[in-house]
Amino acid sequence: MSDESALRPADAERNTGPPPLAKGLAFFLVGLVGLHFAATFLWNAPTNPIKESVASDVDAYMRPFFEQNWSLFAPNPINSEDELYVRAQVADIQTGNLEITEWRSATQLEWTLVRGNPAPSRASRVSSNLNRRVSSAWRALTDEQQEIVADNYPDMPDWNPLADDLIEAQGGETSSRVARMVRADRVATGYATQFAKAIWGEGVEAVQIELRRTPVPRWDERMEPEPESPSFTTREFGWRPALVDPRQDEDLFANTIEGLRS
Repeated sequence: MSDESALRPADAERNTGPPPLAKGLAFFLVGLVGLHFAATFLWNAPTNPIKESVASDVDAYMRPFFEQNWSLFAPNPINSEDELYVRAQVADIQTGNLEITEWRSATQLEWTLVRGNPAPSRASRVSSNLNRRVSSAWRALTDEQQEIVADNYPDMPDWNPLADDLIEAQGGETSSRVARMVRADRVATGYATQFAKAIWGEGVEAVQIELRRTPVPRWDERMEPEPESPSFTTREFGWRPALVDPRQDEDLFANTIEGLRS
């Protein structure tokens, strides 16, 4: 056997590594997982300058698919039903006069995806999660700031007037709680606008939201008859101008709502 033939097995062993495409895919997946863990870390970390600088990007990534409400588990399980109600000022097609609609529960429509479905989609929890997000931001405000949020801002071209009033109410210095409230208010307004247009048409000029919380029976009272009119608490926000985000698909949203109503 020649020296050349004796070297061939060793050469073959050196050439049996993973192909370049597999290596590239592995590096890509590792990087993707690393970015996900970094975003999750920032999402759960206490407020700090780094978190505040990328808050909007991290928030857009984590919500709604990676957000987890740990209140599902003991010792503090969820003990209420949280609903988002919407009403609107709609311009009459003939006269142009504004008419105020009745309150409609967006959450009740979404819950139709839950009834009879052991594995409902996340679309069944959008408005109830939004309720909790807005409520959490609202509770962090002072009494004076909470009154400001309850005021009407139907004509503001952006959310700067609301932010300015909230900042002024705390001495003129901005803070993360103001930024959090303004973002939550804007997101809720965008959702309410899409919902209102799906229900009442294109003439929606302004929207208003109401957060409603209905306590659920305690475990030891679960066998008692359910009251005909269960008690609930409401938190009403002021009027906001209709807000349409160019990244939203109005037709798809309207078709989804129509499907839930049928």
